[in-house]
Formats: sequence, C-alpha cells, structure tokens
Amino acid sequence: MTSSLDLQNITKVFTDAKTGHSVTAVQDMSFSVAPGELVAVVGPSGCGKSTILNMVSGLYGPTEGRVLLDGVPVTATRPEVGFMLQKDLLLPWRNIVQNVEFGLEEKKMSRAERRARAMAELERMKLAEFADKYPHHLSGGMRQRAALARTLAIEPEIVLLDEPFSALDAQTKLVLQRHFARTIAETGVTCVLITHDLNEAVILADRVVVLSGRPGRVIDEFAIELPHRTDPLKRSLEPQAGVYVKRLFDALHLEDQDAA
Repeated sequence: MTSSLDLQNITKVFTDAKTGHSVTAVQDMSFSVAPGELVAVVGPSGCGKSTILNMVSGLYGPTEGRVLLDGVPVTATRPEVGFMLQKDLLLPWRNIVQNVEFGLEEKKMSRAERRARAMAELERMKLAEFADKYPHHLSGGMRQRAALARTLAIEPEIVLLDEPFSALDAQTKLVLQRHFARTIAETGVTCVLITHDLNEAVILADRVVVLSGRPGRVIDEFAIELPHRTDPLKRSLEPQAGVYVKRLFDALHLEDQDAA
C-alpha cells in the first residue's frame, strides 16, 4: 500500500523568538503526488525544498494551508513516512544489520522478525554479506544503500529523499541511482526527491516540480515521459532527456533574471 500526498496552499513562516524577525520559506504552494509516483522537486538554494519535506514528515506544520496524506491532515510524525538524507546517519556502534533494524524496534515484533526483515532488505541491496560489518568498514555508496535498506525496512508508504546521492562521486552516484530506481519500482512506494541535480531529476522522476527562489512557489511542473524508468543511465541517453533538462535550466535561469 502506498500513500497519496497533497500540499494545499502551503505557506511557512519562521519567526525568530528573540528578534521577532520573520522569514517566509514557502508561499501559497500547491502540488500533489499520486500513489506510487516519484516526484522530484528542484529549485535554487534557500527556496524551501527541505522545509517541504519537514512539513510532510510532520516535524512541524505549515503556517497556512494543509499537508494531506491520503486525505488526512499531517499534524505529527507518522510511522508510515520514511526519510532519507544526504548523510547516511548510520550509528557507528551498531553493525549494519543492527542499523537496519533500528526503525523496527518501535514496532511490535519479535527480535527474530526484526532480524528477518532487516536481512531481507540487505539481500535486496546486495549487502547481506556485510551484515555484521560496521559502517566504517563500508564505502560511501554501500552506506547509502544500507541507509535505504533501513528506510524501506519499516515498510513506509511514502519516502522523502533529501539529496541522498549528492555527496557521492560520479560513478558511485550512477550505480546507486540505478539500484534505487529498481528498488523503488519493485516496492511501488510513493517518493518525493529533493535535488539540485537537474539531470538526476529527469532520469529518476515521473514528474518534476520547479520552485522559485525564496519564498518558494511553484513556477513549473511537468511529467517526464521517458522509457527506462528503472535504468537511469538508459534514460539519460534518450534524446528527449536533454530537452527536459533544458526546460528545467531555462525555468530556473529565467527566475534568476527576474530576481535580478
């Protein structure tokens, strides 16, 4: 089962308690994500992309508007929402399988059930042979795969990804993108991907939402109608892929000109 997501006329204002100074991060923003869809969100630094994920995850609410998961307003963190960040945040004192089990420890299941589910995700990530290793024994790409295994082990209905591949070298990034694309297709989970990489948005997403500079608002939105949804490398070689990347660049470049 996967969830639908709706952001309805979202505005988020942050106010400094000491100075009273206010900053509007996003303003009157609306877009939706269908069950099983991967939507990439791109925009300039400081436009509120991470703020969106924090509101969807329930870490804090919007100042105005509503965030809905399957039509239900998000008012607190929810166990069906998985979050994956740029840093893997693996616990160094736990081995890899224990790290994957971490999110399962709040669920009502036996130790044997936790271990079986964690190992199943490590098998999917081709990391089962490293289950008893510690994070410092693994490469950056392997740690990110372990982080993805930890995220999927809780069987989320929606996964939020905040630039999870940006710290990797080009070759490792491509390998992990392909692995991620196949895994997400297998699970059918709903995804929101935050990225600064316009090519990444095109080769991974079903649809792209483009945001303006702060305060963030939607300035473009379109479907990525390309084959090879599970193979980003093949997707990147499609002639139309470059057309989509240019559309993103033009939208962001025009926004920069308007701001100037």
